[in-house]
Amino acid sequence: MSYNASLASVPLSEIERARAADPDTVIDLDASLVIECPHDLTNVDLQPLGAVLQAAIDLGQPLRNDGWHPLRAPIVVDPETVMIRSRRLQEAWHIAKPELGGMMAEMLGPGIDGVLALYAHATSRGESVVSVLSAPDDPDRAAKTLLPHLHSPADQPNR
Repeated sequence: MSYNASLASVPLSEIERARAADPDTVIDLDASLVIECPHDLTNVDLQPLGAVLQAAIDLGQPLRNDGWHPLRAPIVVDPETVMIRSRRLQEAWHIAKPELGGMMAEMLGPGIDGVLALYAHATSRGESVVSVLSAPDDPDRAAKTLLPHLHSPADQPNR
């Protein structure tokens, strides 16, 4: 099973609202930017890029205690850590890009560029990053997931 990760740049007020909501309630988060990337980016062998991508996509605090996913629950990264990770991502990508050639660069480049852009955007706005994995393909497991819905300005044309 291959998952996608949705990464969102989210104001702290939205994080606080999500955490204060009733348990077992599906949360809608208004984000300033949302991107999707393959979760497989966390398995890049080229270091330090692989470790930095893994941290950027999969390491953070639980968004809420009632979130559930078979691989990992939704997480949030605080703005200070976002700024540090953004710089590390840029440095690691600068080092790794010349070493990635041909098909590997074509396959991974767009996803990595998206993660870089999202972290740079969140840093410039002083926002948190929320990471949510796509629901499993298995209908029984998918029905048990409790994942937030991420909405960006592109999703809300009348705002």
